[in-house]
Amino acid sequence: MANYEKDEAICLRAIDFSETSQVVTLLTRQNGIVALLAKGSRKMAKAGTFSFGAPIDQLARGEVVFILPRGTAELGTLTAWNLLDHLAAVRKSLPAFLAGQILCEVIIALLSPHEPHPELYDELIAGFSALAEAQSKRMFLSMAKSVLAATGYQPHLENCLICKTPVRPGVRAQFCPGSGGACCIGCPAQSKTLQVDGGVLLALARLPAPSVLLSSAASKPADAAALRAAAAVLMAAIEAATDRPLRTRWALDALFGKRRTV
Repeated sequence: MANYEKDEAICLRAIDFSETSQVVTLLTRQNGIVALLAKGSRKMAKAGTFSFGAPIDQLARGEVVFILPRGTAELGTLTAWNLLDHLAAVRKSLPAFLAGQILCEVIIALLSPHEPHPELYDELIAGFSALAEAQSKRMFLSMAKSVLAATGYQPHLENCLICKTPVRPGVRAQFCPGSGGACCIGCPAQSKTLQVDGGVLLALARLPAPSVLLSSAASKPADAAALRAAAAVLMAAIEAATDRPLRTRWALDALFGKRRTV
């Protein structure tokens, strides 16, 4: 007899499998990332409704019932989907929607299938709900940083990895993706580096989690160039951890503008 799992999930990816079905990749709260076949999710019933209420969209959040696959390389089966939040505000904002797409790829790339991260899930849900609000760029950075931290890849940004000298605002530093942290300009880096102001690295190191960011107002507007530099640091850290470029990296220009050295 099949074991049915009940959980809450956000859809990270939805691919049409046939005229009537989809393959969906969900981040669930208690079961981590699962890939499921949603049979009939695109099929219109006789009553004029879909079997799951509607086709399942990327960034939609819902209550789910599913059967786990026997192995990580197999698909499970989605048997029920109850929509909780369609993130309408995010879908109405192109920058917010692009940010959501980048984050979906980051989550899939860094998290292992079926490995639960309930605290990270809660942080990400808080962040997704605020991607279209005033602190959207800082929220994007906070969410990406949270995924890195939860998977053990959070970069070390407050001291030089080589000589242990503290990073200082206004002083040029390097970020070494291959080593996972900052180093002084004068220290020999072992791989390709990004040059960035030490203040950017310190601000990124001290950036709070999404839930904390939601409850705190920014003391002053963030500098656009600093935000873009911080995003470049995080994306470099993610690509070093996954050992491949992100397909959605192009969207950073739409979010932050083209990178300049700061």
